[in-house]
Amino acid sequence: MDPLPRHLLPLGLASQLLKDLPVAAEARVLPAVDDLATLAEALKACPISVVVVGPDWPAQDLAAARELILDHAAACVIAPDPTPASLEAAIVAALEERRLRVESGFFNQLIHLMPDPVFFKDRHGRFLVANAVIAKHFGLDDPAILVGRSDFDFFTSEHAQQAFADEQEVMRTGEPITALLEKETHEGDRVTWCLTWKAPLRDQTGRVIGIYGFSRDQTNLKNTEFALATERHLLEVLLTGLPDSVFIKDRDGRFLLANQVVAQWMGETPVSLRGKRDADVLPPEQAAAFRKDEEDVMASGMPVINREENVRTHDGRDLTVLTTKLPYRNPAGEIIGVIGMSRNISLRKGFDAEMKSAQTEIAALRSEVARLTTEVTTRLT
Repeated sequence: MDPLPRHLLPLGLASQLLKDLPVAAEARVLPAVDDLATLAEALKACPISVVVVGPDWPAQDLAAARELILDHAAACVIAPDPTPASLEAAIVAALEERRLRVESGFFNQLIHLMPDPVFFKDRHGRFLVANAVIAKHFGLDDPAILVGRSDFDFFTSEHAQQAFADEQEVMRTGEPITALLEKETHEGDRVTWCLTWKAPLRDQTGRVIGIYGFSRDQTNLKNTEFALATERHLLEVLLTGLPDSVFIKDRDGRFLLANQVVAQWMGETPVSLRGKRDADVLPPEQAAAFRKDEEDVMASGMPVINREENVRTHDGRDLTVLTTKLPYRNPAGEIIGVIGMSRNISLRKGFDAEMKSAQTEIAALRSEVARLTTEVTTRLT
């Protein structure tokens, strides 16, 4: 066996046995102690690795000695068979047991500390180890219930089969899966989303004996994404169907959003207009007037409501519009741009002019009729 690079504290007859062990040069064997008080002082004074208890140590003190040893040392070795060979083997075994126990405890604490589901499976997809997070994901209170079960016990067969096939491929090729977005369909029509990492699980010889991995819940993110996509679709339908022009600009006057109506007035499309300013597509005087209005709205925070304006389109048409402009605020209430809407009232203005002209003509006719009536009446009398 390899030399034992340990700090050894013998209790009782073990001191003589330790002299014959192949202890490494950098290690040291501390003097033997024969009572609890001295043991406590030695354990507190030095970083003891192993405490060897000889067969002559008082039995009535052994329980108390064990408590002291567990608090301060790496391992406690009972030496009922006081021979150097058996003692060396016992020390090596005790240290290995200690290492495995520490690693196992660390492993268990680590996976249960993880905020994401962590799992280990055998070659047939059965859970070997799982943490409390993945147990909760499946509606279980105790992760131990998962041991021996598989995805087929919790997911629909379609998803379970796909996950199983992915894991078999990981074991076959030795190539891990990284950040795979999965749609998980549970029994009972419940749907969840997660990002999954899976890698081959190997034994001490390098043979693949299963898979291990973890996943990160993306359900809330995907639901938010779906909700935003739905809202965006509804907004696009609304903007497309509105007969009025609608736009949103940032503080620098760049279009963030524009519907088809305002884009057509400017000879653009809603997509091509995005990021442009009025000065890029309108005559300078008109662009400057619009910019001043929007700067006033942002500076004062006061909206402009149904103000009549004249707009010249890219193809030379002169339109009369009723314009409303509002400050565009972020969730913190800060003004970050302008929201605008304009309604084309050119036809109504033309109709109003025609009505006014007709009313003028009617009034003139009425006046003429009244005059003629008066004249005829005068002649007859």
